[in-house]
Amino acid sequence: MNDVPRIGSSPSLAPLIASWPVGAGLAESPHWMADRRALLWVDILAPSVNYLDTVSGENVAIAVPAKIGSATAMTRGGALLALERELWLSQPGAGLQRHVAPPMGATHFNDGKCDAAGRFWLGSRSSDGSPGKGVLYRLDPDRALHAMARGFDVCNGLGWSPDGRSFYLVDTVPRLLYRYDFDSASGTIANRRVVQTFAGIPGKPDGLAVDAEGRIWCAMWDGAGIALLSGDGAWIGWLDTPCPRPTSCAFGGESGDVLFVTTASFGLDAADAGRFGRSGEILAFAAGVAGVPVHAFAGGRVP
Repeated sequence: MNDVPRIGSSPSLAPLIASWPVGAGLAESPHWMADRRALLWVDILAPSVNYLDTVSGENVAIAVPAKIGSATAMTRGGALLALERELWLSQPGAGLQRHVAPPMGATHFNDGKCDAAGRFWLGSRSSDGSPGKGVLYRLDPDRALHAMARGFDVCNGLGWSPDGRSFYLVDTVPRLLYRYDFDSASGTIANRRVVQTFAGIPGKPDGLAVDAEGRIWCAMWDGAGIALLSGDGAWIGWLDTPCPRPTSCAFGGESGDVLFVTTASFGLDAADAGRFGRSGEILAFAAGVAGVPVHAFAGGRVP
């Protein structure tokens, strides 16, 4: 790592501009909601879905009945939640409602994100850590759930290139970043190839975000930083985080150029201040570039 640029070494490139001590055990799935000026995120272990008002600093947590892997806003209001083995809706005035309950077997849902057509893509992983059981799914607005690819250890870190022609996916345990050709009209993927193995990069790849220049920002669990890669997966640089376990990241803010980073305190000793740092907080960095716009789920039910 000493022979490559470290973004965090230059405060002008991506300084830490804010943090919120939300006390998360395992925060994940950040999603900027421009209409509310809030960050939607989940705490897998609480378990809860959360809305962080980035102006007032108030965080509203809504308890959910099972571990939660990810969440996304919906065009009709509220959020779509990927609970352990079911997809639920959280809508104003209607509370929590089951939406889709597929046969998951010994697997559970993990990270998820919507494409430009409002289809929700989400991964799964085995519940006992068995390799190769993870599946990549696509949930359409009409509630149809499709298995799009199989054979992952921990299906994670989804994103699309600015032109919508490439889809990125992380498999965390083998430390691989895949790139697929993406057909936005049909919602299909093809021609999978490995574009980064993270050799020599500390930690394991987790959630990611893509900026308007096509670069990939990938949170590195136990790596204390965010790896910055080109759209082809080539190494560009590194953003230090003041905690060892960043879990995911998302662009947002008024101009779309704030990088919000979720973190985990799970498994760390709070007495070890040197290592613990800002673990369990939501962090915000001035990235200097806007992100690819995030999208909301186009389905759901009207209360």
